[in-house]
Amino acid sequence: MKKIAFYLFSSNALYTFIKRALALIEEKDPTALGLAVFVNKAKALFNNFDSALKRDMVDPLTVKVNDADQTRDNRYIGLKNYVNACRYRESEAWQQAAEQIGRAFERYGSELYRMSNAEESAAIRNLVNDLNTEPLLTACNTIEADPWISELIVAQESFTVLEQQRVSQTDKNTFTLRETRKPLVTALRSLLKMVELQQQATENAELDLLVEQLNNLISQSMTSVRMSHSLNEKEETAN
Repeated sequence: MKKIAFYLFSSNALYTFIKRALALIEEKDPTALGLAVFVNKAKALFNNFDSALKRDMVDPLTVKVNDADQTRDNRYIGLKNYVNACRYRESEAWQQAAEQIGRAFERYGSELYRMSNAEESAAIRNLVNDLNTEPLLTACNTIEADPWISELIVAQESFTVLEQQRVSQTDKNTFTLRETRKPLVTALRSLLKMVELQQQATENAELDLLVEQLNNLISQSMTSVRMSHSLNEKEETAN
């Protein structure tokens, strides 16, 4: 099976690709081919992604929530990178303080911005609480991290307000593109891998045809997304 660079796919492009891939597989009787469990899981996650995509297209508040989420991610990454940089200051006191704070980051997940929204919010609140409690409070004062922490707190509070507004809306669809994309891609990878393994293990003309069709779809889709990605990069450079 040809390789797929999923990171190049926009949300709309990913939706189209997976929808077409699932359609090709379902045409071949997944149950008879031993693929039913993988297909069903991928379809369920695809439906979640579909709901998130539709909501993002019609709900302007979701765009604001996503922007606020990106802002708090940036503030967290900025604080973490600042702490890491302080480990290389000449002052031994700064080095020790930064090491101490760094362990708190590791405790809650150094890449917590990759968590689901609810998990990330809880982790940031706990981290900030620790940073404002001794002995980490003194360590933060030592490396003069207060402005970074304050910006993270403001970003988190802004996100929380918008998230609460969205949850209070009559539409109870809480799926987000960020939270549904990764598990969907993982499920599709597993499904395609199983198709490939079944083809290798059996002499089945239907599977041979399916792999050929999927490879054609992958080639067409990758050509399209690479072209789109290249055009976007040129536009960003020009701007």
